[in-house]
Amino acid sequence: MTIKFRLSFLALSATLVVPAQALANGAQKIGPVGNLVLSVVYGLVGIILLMVGYKIFEWVTPFSVNDALSKDQNRAVGIVVGAIFIGIAIIVAAALG
Repeated sequence: MTIKFRLSFLALSATLVVPAQALANGAQKIGPVGNLVLSVVYGLVGIILLMVGYKIFEWVTPFSVNDALSKDQNRAVGIVVGAIFIGIAIIVAAALG
């Protein structure tokens, strides 16, 4: 590793860690209403990420997932979509929590 790379990595990590620590320290001072607002925001971010994950799954599959679920009523596709939702939800919960 060169010194330039090490310094840029250090600067990048400092710019990411310092605001996260400030947010964590400030979360104790914002009160119950602020915590409720943060919970709602994190919930909305989680739902949006679930929708994005579903759209990516739909884009990757060679058939229309919506048609398989609604017209064909394919239970296997429904089970796979449910498993995808659970998997993405676990990842999002770990990332946000």
